[in-house]
Amino acid sequence: MWRGFILVALVLALTLAPAAVVRATSDPPDLGASISTTPGDESPPITTALGADDRWHASPVAITFTASSAVASVTATWVQVDGGGAVATKSIVVVAPSDHRNDGIHTLTYWSVDADGRTEAPQTLAVKIDTAAPVVRDLRLAPTVLRRLAPIHLNLTLADISGSTSASVAVRDQYGFLAHSFVTGTLSAGQQTLRVIPRYRNGRAFDPGLYHVSLTFIDEAGNRTVARTLSFRDYHPVRAHVTHHVRGAGRRVALTFDDGGSPWVWTSILNSLRAYHMHATFFLLGPYVAAAPAVARRTVREGHGIGSHGWTHSEMQRQGYAGVRRELLRSEGPWWYAARATPVSYFRPPYGSQNRETVAAAGSLGYSHVVLWDIDPGDWRGYGAGTIAANTLSHVHSGAIIGLHVCPATAAALPAILRGLRARRYESVSLPELFHAAGRR
Repeated sequence: MWRGFILVALVLALTLAPAAVVRATSDPPDLGASISTTPGDESPPITTALGADDRWHASPVAITFTASSAVASVTATWVQVDGGGAVATKSIVVVAPSDHRNDGIHTLTYWSVDADGRTEAPQTLAVKIDTAAPVVRDLRLAPTVLRRLAPIHLNLTLADISGSTSASVAVRDQYGFLAHSFVTGTLSAGQQTLRVIPRYRNGRAFDPGLYHVSLTFIDEAGNRTVARTLSFRDYHPVRAHVTHHVRGAGRRVALTFDDGGSPWVWTSILNSLRAYHMHATFFLLGPYVAAAPAVARRTVREGHGIGSHGWTHSEMQRQGYAGVRRELLRSEGPWWYAARATPVSYFRPPYGSQNRETVAAAGSLGYSHVVLWDIDPGDWRGYGAGTIAANTLSHVHSGAIIGLHVCPATAAALPAILRGLRARRYESVSLPELFHAAGRR
């Protein structure tokens, strides 16, 4: 019982004391006189302070004083905090209240006196308290759009009482996959520039697309500041590859939806996917995205993949290199304005119409994946919902890319397709998820 009472009293003392927890036992000696000792006298007491170090602390620091004398017993150890009144104590706690009122460097002066009046020369130590998180101002990123491989620069102004802060930097793609991360060395107060090289750990350049940069600043005391996330778009040219299916992805398939149509059909498809906790990828023509920005935002928010299907739904083989580029450039804008997202780096040419020029034009704008399909349920032929579902499920296999369209019959068939996939132990994922599951990007 008495132990519990003492523990509660100690906790209250740690919480309420403004700078230190001590109690005076008698009047302190004259500090000025105590510095001098009579020549030939025996040695005065020696005091050792335990619990202090040179680091900054965000929590209370307890200091214990142990004194010894070779010739007489020690009667008291006296302590001053920041030049205040001296108190006789064997321990002291420098508090760290969360309102930061005790932040700073505190000087403790201490000495001991023995029974014969011998007084130790005063010693000092510093206790550093910092409960405030680093302050980050004027955070900017440049450039925000890359057309070629180049470093990204993060400019900021940093302030912290400890003057010693590091930053943890994480770069994730549009779908949340970690592209790169690192921890900086010590950052001093003032203006700073951090450089991000858009390369994976293996040295390969990032795949084109949208990237989000998050920064966490940690000072010596362990206080953290999570800065706002900054973004950049990487559109550097790449060599594009045509993909029909993805090997090595396990029991996963990619449902893909082309073209567009009424926003309510698009919404119905999203509702079914959400009900079954599955993802898909949407290759919608630019005008349909522009006409339904709220649905476009929901598509991105719920974690689905997006890609370009061009603007006019014309055969890309007839467009030529320059025509394909115009289609892709025009269709990228609506996604960005509606949802701050980009269809790069996934492109599906209408009708699957593509040739060497088509692929080269796509790669010149950062579309590294020209995505076709290996299962065509034929919903574009006007089949009913039952036929669409049967055609899908009868051909399903690991890593399949299934080509569907945003049309009423497909929306009606989707719940049966998703139930059938689950019954066969398959999961529908977005194309980014399918590639990552197979160890590809």
